[in-house]
Amino acid sequence: MAMKLTFGRLNLSRQFVVASFAILLAGMLIIGTWLGDQIESSSVNRAASIATVYVESILATQLRAHASGGGIGSEERAALDRVFVEGPLRRKVVRFKLWDPDGTILYSSDAAQLGHRYVVEGMLAAAFAGTVQSRISSLDDSDNASERAHWSELLEVYVPFRTDANGKVSTVAEFYHSTANLGRDIRAAKRRSWVLVTVATAAMYLMLLGIVRRASTTIVGQQRDLSRQLRQLQATVGENNRMRGQLREAVARTTALNEQFLQRVAAYLHDGPAQEVSLALMRLETLGEARYGKDALQRNTSHDFEIIYRALNASLVDLRNMASELGMPKIADLSLADTVRRAVSDFQCKSGTTVQLEVDDALEEAPLAVRITVYRLLQQSLANGWLHARGAAQQVRARRAGGQALIEVKDQGPGFVPQAAFESGRLGLAFMRERVRMLGGVFEIVSEPGRGTRILARLPLSIEDAERA
Repeated sequence: MAMKLTFGRLNLSRQFVVASFAILLAGMLIIGTWLGDQIESSSVNRAASIATVYVESILATQLRAHASGGGIGSEERAALDRVFVEGPLRRKVVRFKLWDPDGTILYSSDAAQLGHRYVVEGMLAAAFAGTVQSRISSLDDSDNASERAHWSELLEVYVPFRTDANGKVSTVAEFYHSTANLGRDIRAAKRRSWVLVTVATAAMYLMLLGIVRRASTTIVGQQRDLSRQLRQLQATVGENNRMRGQLREAVARTTALNEQFLQRVAAYLHDGPAQEVSLALMRLETLGEARYGKDALQRNTSHDFEIIYRALNASLVDLRNMASELGMPKIADLSLADTVRRAVSDFQCKSGTTVQLEVDDALEEAPLAVRITVYRLLQQSLANGWLHARGAAQQVRARRAGGQALIEVKDQGPGFVPQAAFESGRLGLAFMRERVRMLGGVFEIVSEPGRGTRILARLPLSIEDAERA
């Protein structure tokens, strides 16, 4: 498990290097072992074939009596002793045996083994079946006790002899050949094969390593470029977020400043033009009273004074209404819930109507810009409903949903088509929508002719939430 975790932490190129090394090493071991086995098998078979031909040529003249059915007599044994015990062949063939089909040793260069009988199985049985058998034996068979005392391993060869006229195998010659030179040759051949396999494997590994290194260099370069681009993108995103935060703060400040400006305009209208018009009306009243009842010319001008008075009086009413609409109560110390209540209460006082109100007291802290927007939203939407819905039952609901304030205004008036209303240039709806959007909120109008109107605004309760909106 730890090795797997360690391997997983490596990059792709190093994983490939490690995995390819393991695979090539396993392949080298398998191929080297297989080649070694093939070399050993080939060397043994070649040595056995040469020895078989050599031994067969010697035994061909020594086993004539046995071929005629006379068995192995003393003369044949003496002749075989002269070849395998006393002659120069004893240095090559260190032990020689002749087997009867029932497993009896008819002859052995070790006289102590004569007449012993063993079970016919394995390579001996295969030889009696007619095939030459050979192997490098570790001498662990039951008939190898004498050989184990002198050697650790020998080349063991079984050669079938067909001495019957019908070609049936009647005798098997078993001889043991020293493996001193053969083992040295096999080991040298194996070493050469291992060197060849190792060099070939190393060459393939180095070639793959070179290819992977080049590919890895390319990938690392591309990763470096991508990392640099990612850092630049992150820096850009961070800068955009910072600017977006500044924009939201500026919007909030602008909302507050805009409200202050409207308050100043209202105060100016009330204290400036309205006072001037009021003074003009007072003077006109005085002039009218002074000239009333005099000569005909003065009576004719009284009508003009009356027209001017009415016009100025109507203008004064309009100016005061404008100042009242632009003005706004101080809500700096109010919670958002109290701001909603104040907006509804102010509307009810002006319109003389009753609005069904439902406020969630969880609406407490909110930025001043949000409270101003909620007040203006309720002021405009309730006024629109009172004007266009003829005072039809109006409802206001204000509740908290997570980090947002949900403000809903409904009426049972005649309704309208929202898109057509926006396209007609109605400033009230447009101003409400833009006020909400400037704070990162959502503004919706659901209305159909004859089915009333529903206005829903979702506003963030903090500047941070506005920045994420």
